[in-house]
Amino acid sequence: MKFGLSPLQAGGDFEETIRECERAEASGFDSVWLGEHHNNRTLYPAPLIGLAAIAGRTRTVRLGTAVLLLPLYQPLAVAEEGAMVDVISAGRLILGVGAGYAPEEFAAFDVSLKERGSRMDEAVPLIQRLWTEDKVTHAGRHYRVTNASVYPRPVQRPRPPVWFGGWVDPAVRRAGRLGEAWLGGPSAKLDEVAACVRLFREARKEAGRDPGTGEVALMRYVFVAESVERARAIAGAAFIRAFEDTYFRWPHPIVKRPAGDLTIERLAADRIVLGDPETCIRQIERFQEELALGHLVFRVSAPGIPRDEAARSMNLLTRQVLPAFA
Repeated sequence: MKFGLSPLQAGGDFEETIRECERAEASGFDSVWLGEHHNNRTLYPAPLIGLAAIAGRTRTVRLGTAVLLLPLYQPLAVAEEGAMVDVISAGRLILGVGAGYAPEEFAAFDVSLKERGSRMDEAVPLIQRLWTEDKVTHAGRHYRVTNASVYPRPVQRPRPPVWFGGWVDPAVRRAGRLGEAWLGGPSAKLDEVAACVRLFREARKEAGRDPGTGEVALMRYVFVAESVERARAIAGAAFIRAFEDTYFRWPHPIVKRPAGDLTIERLAADRIVLGDPETCIRQIERFQEELALGHLVFRVSAPGIPRDEAARSMNLLTRQVLPAFA
């Protein structure tokens, strides 16, 4: 199993985000990932621009978008910018895409929320063609390009891999049909993730693809401390606030806020890797065994967790947790 890091993506200090990625590479992480949100004072937009900056300060980690909200973009622009990130990074891009679900983000871009699925179905094959064909002409429901060529070409051959986020049946089936991997976000419980994994494998088989070759990846918040009690005390309130301000605020198709008072114990069950090193190892082993994970992406930082405590957690994660999976 490979391990990735989703670094701090809030607060306006992108230099700290880059430093976090540098530390992740030095600690042996396999990948780093940037997400995308809009109309938000703290969360960053434009993940491909961020990855271009990170590419100049790293050498080995894969660079992924988790996820780029593809329906908000013109596919030719994504193909060109993605190719540039792949060139700048010497072939390290993973294009993670998702349909999105937050109404205010679609309203800001004047894109119909109801069209997000059909836009995904049209945009992904078009980007794949733009990365592999010399001249592309396309006239579809949402997009038109005429004799389009993407230069420079991506370094990876035949093209960078495309990973899909998404929870609802059409989104997971789209991942199995068109993508190299399905990437589960940090908000769903384990049984919800497991159902998506089964559907992803089924969709690959129905599309005539080997169901055993598609990658399954998962993103989880993580905080490691000397004891379970200390981990909850330091990170509990920050994680609750992060979920309340994002996943539980939007009309998510799968993830719903638990009724009543939200405690870190209730929130962390199946959702967050939290506790002392041994507890965290057992939690990761459960994810690995029940989902046949190929890639686990951690979010170590969250607004409200002091930087020194996040650094301490990262140190425990890399020195006492991840070696158990070497």
